[in-house]
Amino acid sequence: MARKKKASASASREMTSSSINTHEPVINNDITPQHVAKGTSLKFIAPTVKNGGSIASLDKNETDKLSEIWATSLVIYIVGVTPSIGALTRFIEKEWNTVAKPTIYLHDDGFFVVKFGSVDDRNEILYVGPHSYNNRPIIVKPWTANFNFNEEVLKVIPLWIKLPNLPLNCWSADSLSRIGSLLGVPLYANECTSKQLRISFARILVEIDVTKDIQYQVHFEDANGVVIKQQVKYD
Repeated sequence: MARKKKASASASREMTSSSINTHEPVINNDITPQHVAKGTSLKFIAPTVKNGGSIASLDKNETDKLSEIWATSLVIYIVGVTPSIGALTRFIEKEWNTVAKPTIYLHDDGFFVVKFGSVDDRNEILYVGPHSYNNRPIIVKPWTANFNFNEEVLKVIPLWIKLPNLPLNCWSADSLSRIGSLLGVPLYANECTSKQLRISFARILVEIDVTKDIQYQVHFEDANGVVIKQQVKYD
């Protein structure tokens, strides 16, 4: 009788070992609503066929809704270091305390997405630069739907530039945009420039491709056809 029980136990162990070592996938049929209550239910949506292959066509209304949600965000990259979210939170609470506390997300590629409560809050931080973290420059860019870290943060960055002795009749938003477009994509003129509170130089924020030669001089033509050589300085 004892030998039969021993043989039965041995067979049971062999069966268990065989089932564990099998290459068949283990299917869990015990998923309950409690397992997915905190997530989002998905469903099968048939792909479309283009050029002989299957492709998922996204709904523009859906992507636009989420783009609107993330439109209040800035992409933050600190050159040479990636602080923890806690360290960056403390920095923001101290240095960017003129706006409501934002939400901070860390990407595995080493940059942060900082989501503000409004576009106005985002712009206040974007336009008050340049920024630095422990004497390291911070690259600050508005989030866009087609944002690509390697193409944008490491290649095209916003820089504050000064236009010394720019003629005062060339300080309009339109004229500054045209001059700034010689360097890159103009984003913003600071308050002193917009209100002409300081007249020694105009100061504008321009997105510039830093992989190309930096220009320290540009030429523009005024309304009378006179070509003016303008010096460019970088903050």
